[in-house]
Amino acid sequence: MQKENFIIVGSGISGLLSALVIARKNKNAKIYVIEKNKEIGGLLRRFYYGEEYGSFDYGMHNLLETGEKELDDLIFSLLPKNEWQLLEGKKRDLAGIFFNGVLQYNTPYIDVRNLGEEESQKCISDFFTHINKVPYLKKEEEVLKNAEQYAFDRFGKYTAFKTVIPSVEKIHQKPAKELDYMASIFTPMSRIAMFDEPLINDITKSDVLRDRIAFSDQRNLPLTKSSGRKAFYPARYGMYRVIEGFVNELKKYDVELLDNSELKTVSITNDKISSVSIVNGDRTIEVENISQFIWTGGVAILGKLLNVTMNDLGFDKALKTTVVSILIDKPLNMGDLYYFFCYQSGFHTYRLNNFTAYCDEAPRNGYYPISIELLMSDQEIASADKTFEEIAIDELHRFKILQPETKIVFAKAEPLDSGFPMPSVKNIQSLNTIRNRIKNLQLKNLYMFGILAEPNLFFQTDVLRHTYLKLNNHESNA
Repeated sequence: MQKENFIIVGSGISGLLSALVIARKNKNAKIYVIEKNKEIGGLLRRFYYGEEYGSFDYGMHNLLETGEKELDDLIFSLLPKNEWQLLEGKKRDLAGIFFNGVLQYNTPYIDVRNLGEEESQKCISDFFTHINKVPYLKKEEEVLKNAEQYAFDRFGKYTAFKTVIPSVEKIHQKPAKELDYMASIFTPMSRIAMFDEPLINDITKSDVLRDRIAFSDQRNLPLTKSSGRKAFYPARYGMYRVIEGFVNELKKYDVELLDNSELKTVSITNDKISSVSIVNGDRTIEVENISQFIWTGGVAILGKLLNVTMNDLGFDKALKTTVVSILIDKPLNMGDLYYFFCYQSGFHTYRLNNFTAYCDEAPRNGYYPISIELLMSDQEIASADKTFEEIAIDELHRFKILQPETKIVFAKAEPLDSGFPMPSVKNIQSLNTIRNRIKNLQLKNLYMFGILAEPNLFFQTDVLRHTYLKLNNHESNA
């Protein structure tokens, strides 16, 4: 019996999940996973700096239950049960923000009380005056707005200008009115905090207010007001162990993991992608009779490969993402926070990650690993008089979370080829147009998975769920 050929482009977690689901369901499958980089795993790979300094994740990553039991069981089975560390209840995901010169521990949503008593009162007054006039917003209307209008509609203009708008503009270095609403959900900006318990318990009995007001302390958030889903992370530090789990499973099914490879040509016959040519090192692999073609590598790149018209579309350039891995000789003084986002102007830090807070075995050789993710424009990089390492260390000191006399033992910057997307109105509209043009080709065996494979699809949990459900329902994206 002739084997069915499956092509999967991209070896991030959605690509590897696709390969494993197909391999387990179809014993007659010949699966090729094509990865342009030298290593499998996408953003769940590791930086490795030898035995002395060890491994570092590409920033903050853990796995959150998707709510699909079979999918969650599949991922959990990739490692032995005793090699998982569960993060649940009050410890599921402890995040903070650096806002208005203060590291905020109580909630990852902006707390107006950190603006001072006078400004806080003005924001609260503006918020309730606005909500009284505009109590309800339809979700389908919200997603069509830019980040400025989204903030206005949820919080009122004065409050928005004091909280969400300067924060979203700091991160993405664009006016909020030029950013898509998605820019406000990449980090938690759909609510603001303003009251203590027990008042917050009474106020949030209203669906309208609960949708906009954050709980005062994330550690005391009643489980009835949370998703109740667990997060999990390898007990022995490193998300790359999950990638290793995928790879070990895929080897059982003779899946071809082609790193350092490129899809050279794609042929279309009878509304299907019928054959491809893959360049893998110094050899070329021709694959015909393709049953499914799965793309996880970005909508615009796929559009170019399929010769979709794009010269009428515009794009804003993304900021460059650089991950700086650092070892220090004393734990950070940031309480139990796993990480925090930086909304403060004058900083390049997007997020600081404290690995020891959620993985007991993260320290190595008596040192504590952290990482700082920097977002910078080409112009900032060109004009900088410091290295990425120096920028990160300087900002680390300015956060004032180092214990006295802490020593920086190691620091290494890694600029990423593809980092944080630019969620501008122009980019999101262009991607939506390209996606629709690809779908209009009506290619019966094409599947698009991964970030922004569908409108508003961004977070890893949603990406995995989308991938799994599509593959099991046998529905293509075309």
